[in-house]
Amino acid sequence: MARSGGKDRGIVEKPEGSGVWWVRLYVNGREKWFRADNKSQAKVLYARVKVEEREKRYFPEKFDRTKAVTLRAWLKRCLEGITSPGLRNMHHYGKFWSKLLGQRLLTEISGEELRHIQGRMVAKKTRSPHTINRYFAALRRFLNLAIAEGLLPNNPVKGVKFFPEPVGRLRYLTDAEIARLREALSPEHWSATAFSLETGLRLSEQFRARWDCVNLEQGLLTIPLSKSGKTRHVVLSEAAQSILRNLSTWTYSPYLFPSPLSAGQPMQGRNFVVKVYEPALNQAGIQGATWHTLRHTFASRAVMAGVDIRTVQELMGHSTITMTMRYTHLSPAHLRAAVNKASLGVMAIKTGSGTGSKTGSNANLVIRSERVEMSEVPDMPVGSIGGAERGRTAASQFCRLLP
Repeated sequence: MARSGGKDRGIVEKPEGSGVWWVRLYVNGREKWFRADNKSQAKVLYARVKVEEREKRYFPEKFDRTKAVTLRAWLKRCLEGITSPGLRNMHHYGKFWSKLLGQRLLTEISGEELRHIQGRMVAKKTRSPHTINRYFAALRRFLNLAIAEGLLPNNPVKGVKFFPEPVGRLRYLTDAEIARLREALSPEHWSATAFSLETGLRLSEQFRARWDCVNLEQGLLTIPLSKSGKTRHVVLSEAAQSILRNLSTWTYSPYLFPSPLSAGQPMQGRNFVVKVYEPALNQAGIQGATWHTLRHTFASRAVMAGVDIRTVQELMGHSTITMTMRYTHLSPAHLRAAVNKASLGVMAIKTGSGTGSKTGSNANLVIRSERVEMSEVPDMPVGSIGGAERGRTAASQFCRLLP
């Protein structure tokens, strides 16, 4: 059908004036172009493919019922291929969606329905907005895999608006809190806690660590499969090596921290946290801390000790620098040093009647007649706490002598 301007729907000459005509078909989120020898042929071809589209004979894989897959069946296929420890929560999210929408075909799930589910989850107040985002992010990932397999034309999760996730306060333990925590734990349990403080390992990494991955001669612990899906080599401090040497579990278990019920199995990290670590936190009067706080403490102490952020990234096993940048605010010393390097120094101080901005009604600074030579400026004490206090420059000392 001709439209305004003499253009026909669905056909176009590309490039214009070349005599080459194309037919454009767009259906179910997919686009297809057909080349025609002339305009008349393009019109006939367009009419034919539109009829096939209405009769659902075009893109037959989209309308073949034998390829219709339920969400439960698709989630089962996806979860069978997930082996990385970093994706273990996907099994939890998959069970949730399988129970809620498992009987639905993938093509029957709509964005409107998902928005209603999101609203009900918020109304129940049993999950935080951050957690709700994780559920829908998991579903989005599952459905993106279905799109890649040609089972779904588009992702309905695109119609769901995720909640904003502000960055919370970075919690780490102070020296006083660490001392109180040590008093609240038995020597055996303190060894496991102190090892986390010395290495910054994740909960699963520590309690699944094996003796055959430890090299005390080189001071290395190998994590065969980290959260990022890569092998990671953790450098052990002297204190961490001492902790391992004092452990006797190597005589009867392949694991550094074996299960108290079965030496052939690793200790369940979550059980240790719930039954041992959290009661010790309460006894020590430490609020707002979790097991992951130990990992934050490791990184925070490294940054405050002057370790550069790139090295901290390697120690933490972060795949990108973005996660490690959260700790930069703990080390203002390197920022202060950078500012001093870019400073004009003495040139920034107006010592005569040169041009400059006026202060009040005076056009120039009035300096005492007694000229103070830079060489006569007395030495000032230099602070040494965390590198935060630096020796003042001669120019800054000179400013202190001005009226």
